[in-house]
Amino acid sequence: MVTAKLNTLGYSKITIKQQTIKRIKTVKKDRYQIITDTVIEQMESLGSDWLKSWSTSAMSGHHNVISKKAYQGTNTFLTAISSYKNGFKSNQWATYKQWQSKGHTVKKGSKGTEIIFFDKIKIEDPKTKEEKFIPLLKGFSIFNADQIDGYQTEKPEIIKPTFNHEQTEQLVTNSQAIIKHGGSRAFYTSESDFIQMPHKADFQDIDGSSAMENYYSTLLHELTHWTGHTSRLDRKLANKFGSNAYAFEELVAEVGSVFLTAMLGIEKQPQPNHAKYLNNWLEVLKEDKRAMVKAFGLAQKASDYILAYQDINQLQVAE
Repeated sequence: MVTAKLNTLGYSKITIKQQTIKRIKTVKKDRYQIITDTVIEQMESLGSDWLKSWSTSAMSGHHNVISKKAYQGTNTFLTAISSYKNGFKSNQWATYKQWQSKGHTVKKGSKGTEIIFFDKIKIEDPKTKEEKFIPLLKGFSIFNADQIDGYQTEKPEIIKPTFNHEQTEQLVTNSQAIIKHGGSRAFYTSESDFIQMPHKADFQDIDGSSAMENYYSTLLHELTHWTGHTSRLDRKLANKFGSNAYAFEELVAEVGSVFLTAMLGIEKQPQPNHAKYLNNWLEVLKEDKRAMVKAFGLAQKASDYILAYQDINQLQVAE
């Protein structure tokens, strides 16, 4: 009926669909841009310490208070950043209506934190006339328990893991990654498919992180690179040093190691070359607003691939 009315005004059905597709793409760009701008703000304001808001303590346990499910991928970071900026102590979240369903009221003037999910929408291809599905990035707002009037935080269903050297070593062993020790550099080479690491004794305690935590934090960064081999997740690894493609893979590895250290209870410190990559990462994000969401997705896949080598339900957690 709407189509017929518009057709009398001289618009074709295909034109309408093309306009709809254009509008959808614009909406997608807006949300990508919001996420990208959030990360850029963190990088520019905190410099090489931009990952502090994504530390193990900040990242652990953010979940929906109704479903008890943990937020993943991009949403893990969005909730962590919001908590860091607003000083939230709770890791429990829900939508406005979900809080209402529990009999609670969001404090007046509270601003929600937008998280995202991908949906599919069916459209007609203007050229082939065939129907197809395209991904649509959608968002909705959630509110932290600290924003709820008189709410007493429930005992969290998701508890922060504590670092266990033996369990972390077992995870690495189970991966069957080839790891060589020696020298002063840590790197992964896709041509020979092995990880080079300094000896464990070369690592030191730094700012609340033990030497062993710093060793495994570095190793998990390289292990994330390792997942990109053609025989595994097949990411583009043979990139020229200093190129945007090289910087993007480094971003994936750094974000992946953040996911892994959070799950394993390791207090992560920035990589030694973190500051060096910062400007490259900023350049990548400013050129491509989709880059950060893509990096989150690839990092989540990489961390899931590694964590599959160990039953996370058996990880030691704090009481």
